[in-house]
Amino acid sequence: MTRTGRSHRRPSTARTAIAFVTLAGTLLAGPLLAPQASAVSARQVPVINGDFTAPNFTASGSGDKLTGWTVAYPYRLLPADARHPDGLPAVLLRNKRATDQSVSQRLRGVRSGAQVTVTFDDSTGGLKSACSKDQIAGGQPYTLQGSGGTKQTFTTDPGSTDWHRDRTYTFTANENEPLITFASAQTKGSWDCGPLLAKVRATDVPPPVDKSIDKNALPAPEAFEGNERINPRTAADHCANSRNTCTFTVDGPYSYTYYDKARVVGEAYLNCTRNTVNHDRPVRFTGGSYDSLSQREDIDRLSNSKDNLHQQFTRGFAKSSPEPWRWDTVTNRTIHETIEAGEASWIEGQAGRQRVDGWFVGEGDAPDKQIRLHVVADGPSALVPDRVYQRTGPFTAAEKSRCRSDRPTAATPVDAGAPAIGTDRGSRADTGSP
Repeated sequence: MTRTGRSHRRPSTARTAIAFVTLAGTLLAGPLLAPQASAVSARQVPVINGDFTAPNFTASGSGDKLTGWTVAYPYRLLPADARHPDGLPAVLLRNKRATDQSVSQRLRGVRSGAQVTVTFDDSTGGLKSACSKDQIAGGQPYTLQGSGGTKQTFTTDPGSTDWHRDRTYTFTANENEPLITFASAQTKGSWDCGPLLAKVRATDVPPPVDKSIDKNALPAPEAFEGNERINPRTAADHCANSRNTCTFTVDGPYSYTYYDKARVVGEAYLNCTRNTVNHDRPVRFTGGSYDSLSQREDIDRLSNSKDNLHQQFTRGFAKSSPEPWRWDTVTNRTIHETIEAGEASWIEGQAGRQRVDGWFVGEGDAPDKQIRLHVVADGPSALVPDRVYQRTGPFTAAEKSRCRSDRPTAATPVDAGAPAIGTDRGSRADTGSP
């Protein structure tokens, strides 16, 4: 007899037997372990225009912009005026008045949970004699804060206009591409005197890979234009404008293969007979893909083969994998089952899957306007064969009861309890006569 719709796992007993095969036809002793994010040393993080050299300028003073940075009132000093030991220009954080004087930038490629260290040089300065003796004597205060970190106050070296090399600030990011902000903190004295900043750079220690996230609840996509957050749909539409508007790059350490949770495939077979049963069972194994854009923003672009976002994704993935991305799979196999009397047989499957984490980045855009879109996709893996477990074991209490139940038959209307009175030879069976 057969029964469909079994979804629970059977209790483990000494009599339970498991035959283990894979749909790729290879016997495996254990799961294929994905690359782990091992303990790593700090890595360099790009800081756009960390030397404050762009755009090119020919005179110290206010400017219209500072490439890569969001600036309230950009004020730069030429190397001759900054007097930095490396011959670099500097940014002046003027004493604040109605609003803070600040410079800020998102650290691209840094993930939430990373430990970030920002390194920079500072000094007291301004144009010519802008700084009074009191301002130099007391040093110039300013603050630095990264997303998720505390706001820390720094003060340039009191009584000196020399550069202090390699100051550091460390914080744990609470968002992808955390924002760092330098801001003035002095309200007294000459406006044109303040802390000078130069040679900003950064490192981070990435967080470990979180493999507990279910494929049905992927992280929400995130999008940025320059240093500003934007709606993911806006970024997706921008990238989909043409085939080459954006490039997708896989973040390797956070992309991995794995085995999904086991699930029952098809029906369970209960052998209620007194004999061993041998038969062939067809097994149909299917798998589908998931992505954060469709899950969290209802943007169905990645799985649409005609969409430019789809094309950019598959091209980018192909650069990091020997096998193409699979959006769905259907596999049919035949398994020969041997079921002992009084036992049950059922099939469990574990799909081989892969998680891909990465960024769409706009091509040809200036840093201040560059579109970036972070997505996560999860699909069947061509690198990890699906596992199929052929399992047999004793009946559950309910199944034992089922096998012991009476055979349903129609009632005998006449003489149900009386013995037979003769042999029916096809002549006069209705009279009972020989």
